[in-house]
Amino acid sequence: MRTATIRIVPPPEGLHPADREVAAHPDLDWGTIDHLTALEDGTAVLLCRLRGDRAALDDILAAADGIVDHRVTVVDRTVYAHVHFEPTETARALLDLRRSHELVVRMPIRWRSDDRLEVSAVGDDRTLQAAVADLPDSLGVELVEIGEYQPATDRPEALLTDRQLEVLDAALDVGYYEEPREGTQADVAEEVGLAPATVGEHLRRIEGKVLRSLRE
Repeated sequence: MRTATIRIVPPPEGLHPADREVAAHPDLDWGTIDHLTALEDGTAVLLCRLRGDRAALDDILAAADGIVDHRVTVVDRTVYAHVHFEPTETARALLDLRRSHELVVRMPIRWRSDDRLEVSAVGDDRTLQAAVADLPDSLGVELVEIGEYQPATDRPEALLTDRQLEVLDAALDVGYYEEPREGTQADVAEEVGLAPATVGEHLRRIEGKVLRSLRE
């Protein structure tokens, strides 16, 4: 089995009736989509996590067109929203894509700070390539990584690719994470035979994966 991770740039109208209003609100930050299901009547339901003002989110969902029903609650300062909605044309195409290809979309789907969605899926190479090719033209798509599927375990290192583990080991060896710092990205790059800029990108992805796993 293989897994691929992509980042999606939503169209100007968003993927559901309220996401642009949420993204623009100064007291709300998207977190993750933990569950997303298309219903037989053409509507869909999602469960998502956010940070910020519960009342502001409740007001947005109550006023938005296309929201059939919603419920908002707060647990340990995290805002959870269960939303029954009428998908936009682009969102409907994405939901149909899940049913038309033999792949499994891994949850959660992450909203990044730049408003892009980070999505990972599992399947064989041909299925993954076909699914990406069939994404709606209204979406911007960036391939982040593709590789062998590794089932998640409780060990953070299971989240990392072999190359990321190699870079992390080198960073630890040269003292990059010591306080005060003893090694630089250039030192790590020399250890693994990569350009410093590439090492920097690997380190940011490593840190992002591990830190996010601590908050799930």
